[in-house]
Amino acid sequence: MEAYLLKKGIDQNTALNTIKRLEDEKLLDDRAFAAQFVEQRERFNPKSKFALKYELKKKGIDTYTIDERLMDIDEFVSAWNGIEPKIRMWQGYDDDKFRKKVMNFLKNRGFGYEVSAITLERALGQKGQG
Repeated sequence: MEAYLLKKGIDQNTALNTIKRLEDEKLLDDRAFAAQFVEQRERFNPKSKFALKYELKKKGIDTYTIDERLMDIDEFVSAWNGIEPKIRMWQGYDDDKFRKKVMNFLKNRGFGYEVSAITLERALGQKGQG
């Protein structure tokens, strides 16, 4: 928040006073923000822990808070939740193109090879049922 205010041309003393006031009013809470951010990502745009950590770090959240919020995330569940809506859209592709689509999608969201490969096998099974 401090960097944001300084970037907007607010002097440092005013910025620090503003931050203190926001914290006192419970309007500036990194833990609550990180929790809400992760929850929204998991619901609407699932990504790997690595990608989420990167995004939160860019927003100025400290490593301890990030690790605390990411502790309970199951990357296999996140990867599946990200890919499941795409299966129907990609159903008509041959298996090679389907594999490429799934693996690239998961790679672009930061998932590692093991998570991606297991999710791909599950997606292929689901594709075959459709």
